[in-house]
Amino acid sequence: MNNNFKPANCKKCGAVVWQGISWAGFEKKLDTKSLGIAEELEKRIAGIMTFECHRYRDSFEAVERSLIRIRGERKSHVIILAEHICGAYRLFETEVPNYWSVEKSAQ
Repeated sequence: MNNNFKPANCKKCGAVVWQGISWAGFEKKLDTKSLGIAEELEKRIAGIMTFECHRYRDSFEAVERSLIRIRGERKSHVIILAEHICGAYRLFETEVPNYWSVEKSAQ
């Protein structure tokens, strides 16, 4: 496995997750839902790690969010994802979001 995150189904619960190697070199599974500030704080209070994702050409890099990063200015192009924690079993999930898609303005 390399550090490019790829969509995969969690073998335990069937959810679609991002799977890859984090910036620190650890294998991680990340939820696909992008988090707002309040959601991120809820995850951190619950003891779930969050990651700041920076776009690569074909994928993204995931860097653990420390308290310093959480308190810092949040840039609009940065996506925050939580470490995947298995929940209810989900079957037939296949789609992942395109966080950095270019929105075409109405003409």
